[in-house]
Amino acid sequence: MPEIKNQMNNNLAQLRTLHHDYRRLMEVRAEDVGESGDLILCGTPVIFDQPYKLFRYGNKDVYEVIERGAFDEADYADVPVKYNHGDSRGTPARTTSKTERGRLTITVHPDRVDVKMNLLPTSGGKDLYLEVSNGTVSQMSWAFTEERNSERIVEESDRITFYVRKVLRVFDVSAVDFGANPTTSIYARRRGDLDERAAELDERSRQALLHKINILTK
Repeated sequence: MPEIKNQMNNNLAQLRTLHHDYRRLMEVRAEDVGESGDLILCGTPVIFDQPYKLFRYGNKDVYEVIERGAFDEADYADVPVKYNHGDSRGTPARTTSKTERGRLTITVHPDRVDVKMNLLPTSGGKDLYLEVSNGTVSQMSWAFTEERNSERIVEESDRITFYVRKVLRVFDVSAVDFGANPTTSIYARRRGDLDERAAELDERSRQALLHKINILTK
């Protein structure tokens, strides 16, 4: 049984490494909970149907939109809170926590997704709460994977927009020092998608030109 469990953990780690993307969680705040002693962080990682700019590609701005309904079938049954997506400070909250302290709550509303983290009063939880309260950690991100075959891309004269239509699994919510990891983030993958698309278009143009030359020289 331990061998099977270890294999399952390894498979999950590989899936996490290969297929998840980091999205920035821009609105994060520490709640003042008075004398309760709770360490609560709240944020809104997604507002549905609202474009947000990722980067500029050539002469066009690249946007992403997470559509309403994208989380209808998403799996977020076992999602940990991390620091820089690692384990160095433990796991101060998780969706599977058996107590309110230590619980991560993900709530899907008609117009947005909210998260609430009631951190454990461990050294890692207290440090994270203090850093967010003081503004030394001002960003959080979260990792999820989407069904890429359901995605659609709309290209206009001045912009390209990726529409995320189905989220499969949420992997973690994480405080981060420098935003999304540039080598494994959504930004890097979107750029790769556009590079592949540009190469395909270039090849089609080249083939069309060769076909035209062939006709003219016959």
